[in-house]
Amino acid sequence: MDWIPHIVVKASKDACAATTTTALKTFETGFPGHKATVHYIGSCVEAQKYCQKWCKEGGHKLIQYLPSIRQSRIHHEIVRGTRLPVVLIRGTAIFYNDMSEYSTTKVFGGTLWPEHHADKINGTPIRTLECVDKTIIFVAKPMEVIKEVNKIFSYEREDTDQAAGGYGLKKWDSQTIVLDGQIIKQASGIFNLLYHWDKTLMAKFNKKTFEDYETVPAGNNYVKKRGFEEGNSFGEPDTLMKYINAALNEDFDALKGCMKYRVDGLKKTVVK
Repeated sequence: MDWIPHIVVKASKDACAATTTTALKTFETGFPGHKATVHYIGSCVEAQKYCQKWCKEGGHKLIQYLPSIRQSRIHHEIVRGTRLPVVLIRGTAIFYNDMSEYSTTKVFGGTLWPEHHADKINGTPIRTLECVDKTIIFVAKPMEVIKEVNKIFSYEREDTDQAAGGYGLKKWDSQTIVLDGQIIKQASGIFNLLYHWDKTLMAKFNKKTFEDYETVPAGNNYVKKRGFEEGNSFGEPDTLMKYINAALNEDFDALKGCMKYRVDGLKKTVVK
């Protein structure tokens, strides 16, 4: 499949400039010979300049957004505006092997985080449903994605109010309900919506594909993450900072196994 790469770089803190642009630094390994569109969100001047330089020198396209724009909204707009296969890449991705030959007959492909209990509200744990990881999502059939999303919301009035977050907010934003004393959350993004609508639409990465890449934990803004101060379900602060420091030093081999470590860290809170 001839994939068209779109990289979303989101950086709001100067300290995160290096951890939000690892996908650009390793892009030629993951998608050799391809030209990408970089979607930059944020107010970090260093990250912005790096994106501008990388795009200019490599012949890639750069689109810049206000810091308030959400990644899930950009994903929706990208898919809504194309008929061709696209691969959506988070700026924190790290590539170790060529992924451009990935192929699927499903509507989209990716990997999943398990259903687990996350934060608590007044002592009541939030049940977070299985969710599609946004590090890399291969969208083989964009038109089918939009067709299914529109089918789900065919009974709803279009949410076009910009003050409410922009076009399609109900489709791409997270969803939370209270049911039988439980708080249940579905992560943001149209692909989480589709996965819980019909799980057969998604192809799950096999072990080999999963090992072709990593992601910097909390790379978009590790400065504000509670887990780096007091520990949380994603792992111990010291271990997480080890991965952050590896990314800062561009020691990308040292990040291998990071995602597996984080998934394993959820085991004690996984919903059986």
